[in-house]
Amino acid sequence: MKKFFIALLFIPAILFSQTGPKIEIVGGDNINTNKHKRGQELTYDITFKNVGDQDLMVTGVQTSCGCSSALAGSDAVKPGETGTIKFTFNGQGMGSVTKVVMITTNEGGSSTKNVQMTMNMVDPVTLTPGSIITEGKVGDELTQKASILNTMDKEIDITEITSNTPVIKITSDKMILMGGDSANLEISIKIYEESAINAAIIIKTTEGEFQIPVLVDVKNN
Repeated sequence: MKKFFIALLFIPAILFSQTGPKIEIVGGDNINTNKHKRGQELTYDITFKNVGDQDLMVTGVQTSCGCSSALAGSDAVKPGETGTIKFTFNGQGMGSVTKVVMITTNEGGSSTKNVQMTMNMVDPVTLTPGSIITEGKVGDELTQKASILNTMDKEIDITEITSNTPVIKITSDKMILMGGDSANLEISIKIYEESAINAAIIIKTTEGEFQIPVLVDVKNN
């Protein structure tokens, strides 16, 4: 009789331990994807795990604005297994940008989990100064300095530095920039005639092409 009583106590414990499907975002509900090139579409795989004891179904995914989207697979995720939701953002904006992904599942019949996505949208390089404005007279050779800062978390290669006029010559002390690194430019502008110089320094990199406008006002002798 005592053994039967113990068995009756054990059965409810098993029943109450059934939790059903339960979603857990790997790494937490607040995801920071770090730095990305402004204006360039980015994708990120949100990984989730079924920490419950029944099959988990993602029944719907929405995002907080039309500039982003998210898509999940239709297959059930078994207990202990993982799945992914592909998040896409069009890259618009500057600085810290936050979007929310709303994931509806069959947890508890139907429930929604919000995942906050934070992206730091940056221009890959910062040019200092943003433009060069100076003056001189015919025969002068003007010298200017500029710098190129890599604002990304990855290496950027400078493939070419030129100008759209032969009167401007540029040299750089570096052609490979690690994250946070900068290159110093030495710029020479030779004035040959009495007309203003309206040109640009063109910097080609593995992250795109950038320019420093140059305007030189030429004075009469």
